[in-house]
Amino acid sequence: MPRGVEVVLQDSWLVPQRGPGGQAVYDLARVLFPSGSVPILMAYRPQLLPALVPQLRRRLLELDEELRRRGSAGCDLPIPRVPMIVTDVASAGVINACEREDVALVDLRGTLLLRSEGSFIRVHGDMPVQRRSRAPVFHGKGGRLVRILLAAPEQILTARELSARAQTSYAYTHGVLTQLEQDGYLTRASRNTGFRLRDAAGLLRAWLESGEKTSVTAEGFHAASTMPDALRSGYKTLEVQGIRCIFTLASGLLPEERFVSGLPHGLYLTGSLEPVLQAFGLRRMTPHNFWVLRPEVAAETEAGGVYHAPRTLPQGPGVFLPQLAVDFHHSGGRGKEQAEALVERFVKDLPLWTGAMNDRV
Repeated sequence: MPRGVEVVLQDSWLVPQRGPGGQAVYDLARVLFPSGSVPILMAYRPQLLPALVPQLRRRLLELDEELRRRGSAGCDLPIPRVPMIVTDVASAGVINACEREDVALVDLRGTLLLRSEGSFIRVHGDMPVQRRSRAPVFHGKGGRLVRILLAAPEQILTARELSARAQTSYAYTHGVLTQLEQDGYLTRASRNTGFRLRDAAGLLRAWLESGEKTSVTAEGFHAASTMPDALRSGYKTLEVQGIRCIFTLASGLLPEERFVSGLPHGLYLTGSLEPVLQAFGLRRMTPHNFWVLRPEVAAETEAGGVYHAPRTLPQGPGVFLPQLAVDFHHSGGRGKEQAEALVERFVKDLPLWTGAMNDRV
């Protein structure tokens, strides 16, 4: 922001909408400057085209009117007056469109356009903005790269090596790695050397907090027995039939890793469901104590997917520890407590030089 100008957030408003996410976030704020302040209602659009400015203005004015009605009905929300759009980098076309439509504008380069009663500010920002890769990180092919990195925290790997291991394009891989480097999770000696984990614990926590699930579906069943012998027998039966699966949730724990009781068992499955029901004696009845998970398409592979770096368990192969923590984090009940215990165990086993920021845990 220009010197002497400050934006102070007062509240946020979640508004239902169609499309991805199901809701949009609008911020209520005030622009403070030496001669006074202006209440605003902000919408953030990372990539803004001039043609979208009139549409956003109409939407902001509609929401403004709704907030005014709520205010008159005794609502305690501040009442904004000026619609404002926040974007990463405003082009000349966007700036002109905002001036023409009488919409306030702010971008990361320091551009500020604001017209209100008795106030007019127009600053053209020229600060450099580091453009970030927008490659998805914790799902799809990006998730494959994250799993490979967390499974080998001590290794230094080039983008080309990681691309081959994850079976992703070099350009895509480099984009994800650059994003992780910008976020502080990876480091490298120079632009021409390989990447290594700088903050493995932080990367795992970011995965948990991203809300990205590896499973696209989870179907609950009741298993008469979830003892290791029953699980081992069921897995062997499926292995003979060529059906691919891997244990997760409580079925993926070693005895010393169990932190809470009453955890659900489960496995990731590739293939037909009916043989699994027979092999483990699963019934479609409650209470559900066994979940059959279907991994997202990009994760249904050994190349950085759920079958990557399997752990050897008495009952059969299990997903590696970070994946297990993520699965517990989304399992409900006391799963988050178990996930936290697994994160702590993962951190304790890290080489010291990969955990420069492990004091977060």
